[in-house]
Amino acid sequence: MKPFLTELAEAVSDGANLTDILTKPAGDIVSVGIADITATVHLGLSTAGLSLLSGGRVSDDQISEIETASSASRVGDNARTDRCSNPSVRREWRNMPRVQRKAFLDAVVCLWNAPPRGISRGAATNRYEELVWVHQQMVRQVHQSGIFLFWHRYYVNVFESMLRQECRYPAAYSMPWWDETRDAGNFAASGLFTAEYFGALPQISNGQGRCVSNGPFARRTINIGGRRCLSRGENRSLTRQVTAAFVNSCNSRSTFAQMRECTEYGPHAYGHNGLGPVMADVSSSPSDPVFFMHHGLVDRNFKRWQDQAESRWTEIYACESQTTPCPALGLDTVLSSMGLRPSVTVRDVIDTQGPKSCYTYDY
Repeated sequence: MKPFLTELAEAVSDGANLTDILTKPAGDIVSVGIADITATVHLGLSTAGLSLLSGGRVSDDQISEIETASSASRVGDNARTDRCSNPSVRREWRNMPRVQRKAFLDAVVCLWNAPPRGISRGAATNRYEELVWVHQQMVRQVHQSGIFLFWHRYYVNVFESMLRQECRYPAAYSMPWWDETRDAGNFAASGLFTAEYFGALPQISNGQGRCVSNGPFARRTINIGGRRCLSRGENRSLTRQVTAAFVNSCNSRSTFAQMRECTEYGPHAYGHNGLGPVMADVSSSPSDPVFFMHHGLVDRNFKRWQDQAESRWTEIYACESQTTPCPALGLDTVLSSMGLRPSVTVRDVIDTQGPKSCYTYDY
């Protein structure tokens, strides 16, 4: 029997409808994860999470209904003329000067060492954990639906704003992202996981990761989702799936719904689970700062899909949530960070080079 992740990836890569595989009887599923966290493994890759993954799937009929009522989800009938002229450039980690890499990590540590501001009602012990807490609280609202890519784009923007405004990460310095496709099957060799940068990424052993013991996040205790150490363990059978071919397959889909589904359940999920155990815990995965490097890749891939057609900067046909009947995701749908930063709308982030966002990627 194939592992669930392998079967899921093959279905997505082949362009299959995911209904059949996501609704298999629990006894047919082989859970893939790190010991002690299988009940919360990322994107439902355990029998406990399967109902969350499959229960709110949007049907093709629902998507058709949304496309029929498309006028509410359109910026304009013509190409945008208000795109920003001088976007900042988010650079792949290896393309950043060493001084910028160090400054970025120093700013993350600054957030981690800063006191909380009270939005989590005592759950967070520092400012960084308030960011994690927001993801935990909103996890069911911002996954397995059309809002996934837009909300996580906004969430990374919130993180950037906190680094720059609260911890003085210079405006002239790039926000980094990590091209995991260059390291498929050996994430540990990427250059991120060193004592100078993010700390070690050991291989899993007997299904277990290990507490990070070097680097700026060594021996850190995390508290959102249960008190434990920041731990990692690479499962190369999973990380080897995060390939350029898989990303390109997702980005070849003609509709947003198909691309989002392929991305979320494919390269996105493999990247999370391959770095577990903390990154494999869906709700509190931002506890590992490498989360934001990973979602930089997810956002970059989304932008590359959008850039294939100008209409994708201005129009969206998708479902806002997992509920049935499916509510349409519109340009005026609000994206919230529960007080970390002001809420925005999908309209504000649909185009990374629009009037409210102004950034691009180096490749």
